[in-house]
Amino acid sequence: MKNKFLSNILIIITTIASLTCLGQESINDQQKCKDILQKVSNSIQKNNATKFSFKLEVNSEDFNEVQNGYALIKQNKFFYKTEEREVTSDGENVWTYILEDNECYIDLITDLENTINPSEIFSIWQNGFKFKYVNNKKLGTDLIHIINMYPENPKESKYHTLIMEVNESKKTINQASIKTKDGVTIKIYVSSLVNNPEIKQDQFIWNTANYTDVDLIDNR
Repeated sequence: MKNKFLSNILIIITTIASLTCLGQESINDQQKCKDILQKVSNSIQKNNATKFSFKLEVNSEDFNEVQNGYALIKQNKFFYKTEEREVTSDGENVWTYILEDNECYIDLITDLENTINPSEIFSIWQNGFKFKYVNNKKLGTDLIHIINMYPENPKESKYHTLIMEVNESKKTINQASIKTKDGVTIKIYVSSLVNNPEIKQDQFIWNTANYTDVDLIDNR
């Protein structure tokens, strides 16, 4: 259960780890946040693919986890790897390989609860959120904006609050803190981002030949 839950959380963080933000009443405040996010979105979407390294912290009443890894995104396809798992998706199917258990779960991405396709990170802010611009700071020569996001319809959303640190200079996200309504706090720190990395042809498909001794559990 824990492994499955963390797999879903990791897809959320991969989704968040490149853009997002939140809002308030002020029309100017809303537009300011959207303009900042749009710059990041435009920068990422012009890439053929994107790679980023991250540190993930997941905290709840039941467990606390810290993991490090990297993610690859190309259109609606994605792959990410941490010390505990590898998650691969061709945009329709998701293969979640749990290293410790030597098991791989196969799901349709539309059937996974509490998940978002990482490719949606570049448009998630466009619908369903209101924004509050908190402040900004300098990090070396970079300009960092701190933005809060709140669901417009809290009863229909799995999120409570998202807090984003947006690096306008590098057009990416430095870190994000995501609080869910079920008491889970997810923090993602993006340590590096590479535009248009070289990607293997079969990067976003589970290659059974490379995992001959892994037990497959097909939930489709």
